[in-house]
Amino acid sequence: MNNKPVIILFKENEINIAALYSLYAQKIPEKRTFWEKLSNEEIRHAAEIGNEKEQTDAIIENKFSRIIINTVITFVLEETTKAQQKNISHREALKTALRIEQSMLEKKCFEIFKPTNKKLKDVFCKMNKETERHVEMLHEEMKRANLTFNDLA
Repeated sequence: MNNKPVIILFKENEINIAALYSLYAQKIPEKRTFWEKLSNEEIRHAAEIGNEKEQTDAIIENKFSRIIINTVITFVLEETTKAQQKNISHREALKTALRIEQSMLEKKCFEIFKPTNKKLKDVFCKMNKETERHVEMLHEEMKRANLTFNDLA
């Protein structure tokens, strides 16, 4: 994982998140549409990044970039394994998704990773906005499910 260009790691992370959300759609059939929508958006993010992946130097690395992306990848893969091995509630899935989406924003993933070209910079800007929208969607879903932040603790 450490030898891959950061842009490839970024794309793989989006694919992993999409797979996790798709798994939630399978495990929580009454919320399939909600989770499939999020999964499909993550797939689109990966595709948009994929269009730029030929430029292995498309992101200027710094001392934090690999640590951050590897931390997020590890968390997503661990949560995927957990979801594969046991039943998962919509509440648990929301909690995990919020952690993922908010951590991408809080860690300033789309600001720390400095694209070397305008097209990728535009992709990252769009992904940041969509990640913010995902957080809003998750909050709205919590309201519909009558969940509060305390319920997620």
